[in-house]
Amino acid sequence: MGARTLFFVLAALTIVLVVGVELATLTFVRNVAGGESVPGLGGPYLALLDGILLYLVVLMSIQHLPFKALTARVSSVVTLVLSFVGLFVTIGLIVFAFSLILLMLGLLMAAPFGTLAYLAVYADFPRSEAIAALTLVMLLKLFFLVMLALTDLGYLKNKGLMFLVGLSLLATWITSLLIAWPPPFLSSITDAVGALITAILALVMLVLIFVMSIVGVVRALRVRPAARQV
Repeated sequence: MGARTLFFVLAALTIVLVVGVELATLTFVRNVAGGESVPGLGGPYLALLDGILLYLVVLMSIQHLPFKALTARVSSVVTLVLSFVGLFVTIGLIVFAFSLILLMLGLLMAAPFGTLAYLAVYADFPRSEAIAALTLVMLLKLFFLVMLALTDLGYLKNKGLMFLVGLSLLATWITSLLIAWPPPFLSSITDAVGALITAILALVMLVLIFVMSIVGVVRALRVRPAARQV
């Protein structure tokens, strides 16, 4: 195994670990809070963006396989199906996060009993632990970027890849800021706002990927008949 291959494997394993840590933050935050009433959506919703990044890394890893034409056609179809499913899942998660934000705001402003209910259910958000988990995620993402650069500096010139990495880092920073910035009893609301922002960013990316995959499938279908005529 060459040095470049090793660095790429480390990059791939790192992004897998990132997604795993993000999904695990939901259980972690709720365990620290001592119950499942605290939403803790910020970390898990980051997996929407980083799941796309993970899939992109998988596509990068199969570029050097034999039968490139067949691999490209299959990957276009798989990307089309996965992005289509991802669109519906992401829209559902956006609706869920938005509904939860409205619920928490409604309770908070419905003094006195609604406010008391909010404080009893949502005020105990373990934001220090959540920020620590998101800091770990941010460090892992930076390590992933370093491993990609050590694999091939050409990856840093890939505008689509770097745009997605930048969105991922931005979403992580925004979520951390929204959790840390307000008074502690509001962190459940701002955490959900961060999750909503991340989901919207993921939705935009999925729409772009869906459109591009349609173009890829159409091109593959056009090339195929031409190849038969030859």
